[in-house]
Amino acid sequence: MSQKDPLRAKIEAFGSRLSLPTAIKTLGSMEGEHASRQRGGGYDYSDLRPYEPGEGIQFIDWKASGRSGRPIVVNKQREVASTLWLILDASAQMGGTARGRETLLTVAANALRMFAAVSLKRSDDISLVLADSQTISRIPFNGGYQKFDSVLEGALKDLKPAERDFTSLLQYVQGIKQSKGLIVIATDDGAMDSRHEQLIASISQRHTVIFVSVEPINPFDPDNQDVQDASSGRYMPSFLQSKTLSREIDARSKVLANAFEKALVRHGDVLLRAGSSEEMLSTFIHFVGQRLRGPKPQRSSLLRS
Repeated sequence: MSQKDPLRAKIEAFGSRLSLPTAIKTLGSMEGEHASRQRGGGYDYSDLRPYEPGEGIQFIDWKASGRSGRPIVVNKQREVASTLWLILDASAQMGGTARGRETLLTVAANALRMFAAVSLKRSDDISLVLADSQTISRIPFNGGYQKFDSVLEGALKDLKPAERDFTSLLQYVQGIKQSKGLIVIATDDGAMDSRHEQLIASISQRHTVIFVSVEPINPFDPDNQDVQDASSGRYMPSFLQSKTLSREIDARSKVLANAFEKALVRHGDVLLRAGSSEEMLSTFIHFVGQRLRGPKPQRSSLLRS
């Protein structure tokens, strides 16, 4: 890991501080608790250990607890690991600038690192997929978080991005046959529109989906100098920038984001939206906290206010 990237160090530290029960409960709620619906709960029972706050009481061994004088649970080992699908929009458009002045791709990739940090704590399988209009590549991965971070960094360095084809990306996700697991799709605000809702509805019938959307910088804000178009490389002319137009763009972006979130909620999906890696990490940690407190996150945590 680069020593010059403190945000990625924060992500790794967050993952390392998570307890196994926390990771199990967090991802279980994201997946709709699919493991608990399996016969035997999807776990193999082995030894006993002290109860940790946040665990379900169904695994408490009451006889052992009575003998020891404190809650004891059956140590749970997953019979079959879940699969976390991390789908990254790696198109040329993701080379644009996010509100926090990073590239959109950087923020999206860091968001996927956050999910990987939690999932690998639970020893899940991870399928990493990078997509643009020319190529959809599934990158083999085995190992811990540091290995994942290295694999993702190497994949991003080797990118030769083509234009975006978000419909093809969703069709790829639609074709994923494995129904047990969680799918995270990381892109930006410009990728999704009403034309994709039918595809998303179809995907949501078989999978739990979390959309990560990175908020781009507002190029019409006079305070945002030297904003470059990702596809053409051209800079925004200063004579087109004005506070009035900037406010109109912000208002429209908020309306579209709210409309898209409502569409996702109808299908049981989730939207996480932020304009920088730091903000995305805060949003993710808040989201994890809400998942630990209850089955349904509050809407206000999913969209930047």
